[in-house]
Amino acid sequence: MTTLDRTTWRWANVNDLDDFFQRVYDYYQGRGITLAFVIGFSTFLIGCVDYSEIPHHTSLSDVLVPQCISRLSGTTTMFLVIFILWWAWQALRFVLDWPALKEMHDFYHHLLEIPDEDIQTVAWQTVLERITNIHESNPTTASTSPYRVDEHAVTSRIMRQENYLIALFNKRTLDITIPSPGLRNMHLFTRDLEWNVAFCVLSYVFDERGQLRKRFLHEKNRAILAAGLRRRLVFMGWLNFIFAPFILVYLLAFFFFRYFEEYHKNPSEIGTRAFSPYAKWKFREFNELPHFFKARLSSCNSLANRYVDQFPKEKTALLARFVAFISGSFAGVLFVVTMFDSEALLNFEISPNGTILFYLGLFGGVFAVSRGMIPDEHLIFEPEELLQQVMKFTHYCPEEWRGKLHTDEVRGQFCQLFTYKAMLFVQELLSVIFTPLVLWFSLPTCAEQIIDAFREFTVHVDGLGYVCSFSQFDFNKHGDAKYGAQTRAEDEHLMSNDGKMEKSFLNFKIKK
Repeated sequence: MTTLDRTTWRWANVNDLDDFFQRVYDYYQGRGITLAFVIGFSTFLIGCVDYSEIPHHTSLSDVLVPQCISRLSGTTTMFLVIFILWWAWQALRFVLDWPALKEMHDFYHHLLEIPDEDIQTVAWQTVLERITNIHESNPTTASTSPYRVDEHAVTSRIMRQENYLIALFNKRTLDITIPSPGLRNMHLFTRDLEWNVAFCVLSYVFDERGQLRKRFLHEKNRAILAAGLRRRLVFMGWLNFIFAPFILVYLLAFFFFRYFEEYHKNPSEIGTRAFSPYAKWKFREFNELPHFFKARLSSCNSLANRYVDQFPKEKTALLARFVAFISGSFAGVLFVVTMFDSEALLNFEISPNGTILFYLGLFGGVFAVSRGMIPDEHLIFEPEELLQQVMKFTHYCPEEWRGKLHTDEVRGQFCQLFTYKAMLFVQELLSVIFTPLVLWFSLPTCAEQIIDAFREFTVHVDGLGYVCSFSQFDFNKHGDAKYGAQTRAEDEHLMSNDGKMEKSFLNFKIKK
């Protein structure tokens, strides 16, 4: 049997289409592993370098600790063992997935006729069109298959679980506020908390094949299911509390290695803004695949920055100008010194162990960051028009914003969604402390509402199974005439907030 015959046979005999199409999409997107490098390099830096000897030597070999691994402290060794076990598990999963990866390569190459070198440039719509064509042209799958294979069905399978998360955020079902009087209005939804919510909720509601467990469709099970969800949340809260030191070390190492090159090349990036994880789930639309969503948000970054810069920031701008002037002056003087004596760059110490090169990099970085925080003096004041342009991409405009787009109140709420990258990093670190609190106290209070949402927003589709009804664009059940639906849902509770379903429908049709 040829490779083409084997690939065709596997396609005609796929049992789990959710898993298959998820692998098709993952292969299209591409995946990578960096954790092994982070573990190894971090261990080397922590345990194998004697930093006290660096000022007295000029060679790396002179400051290396001999047999450093055996001399690691008990705490460092424990950290290392846990990270190695985690990496080993990920590596084992990769090895076990290798046959499936090879099958996916054959599927793209032989059936879809898309070689690896074209993966990065071919449009996703082209992939879907070819999948639909081979489904309809294959006598086995075309005539006897009980499954739907079209763009809507494939996307619904890939996003079967994510569509429910989008619905939970849209309906404000998840209480992810920090249980503290001064922080109750702050949504600290970080990647750590995102993973915990997905694990506690989605792995509870969906089985190992990614299908919704039918017991969640019956109201009589509401109390017992809610109690089970609360137990899972509290348990994960304790688990996060116990492993908080390890999570913190991993986050520090990961973010350092990931962003150092970017910020070293352009220090002013530290003062730039980005959309928070919470904002991304608020903006994400039903049946919107990740690469489409990423492209949509990336298109409005510059507009969002221009909008935020519209508002007066006299104190911040004054401080930034002062810091830029002082740091620029020092950097300029040091640069002039090096022009007359290049050896001073490495040998002359301004402070103990602080050479001109060190301070030139320090003051240059501070200057770049502070300059990036100074608004353009030539900006034309038009915040309302700019925010409307931003909303063309985010598709997000709460009712309370209407008529107030020019106000500082709206700017403040928008800046909670579009905040400084440095602040996002700090929030990720603080989540080590706050994630257990949210899992212990905030999320358990809405366990019943979460269970209700899966029952109320689920519909069965022939050839597709149980899916989020919002993702099927059911206007009879969820339609809101204010956002263009021809029919209006009898129960307002079943409508999506802010016209999310109607906007998702239009966005999905445009991407077709």
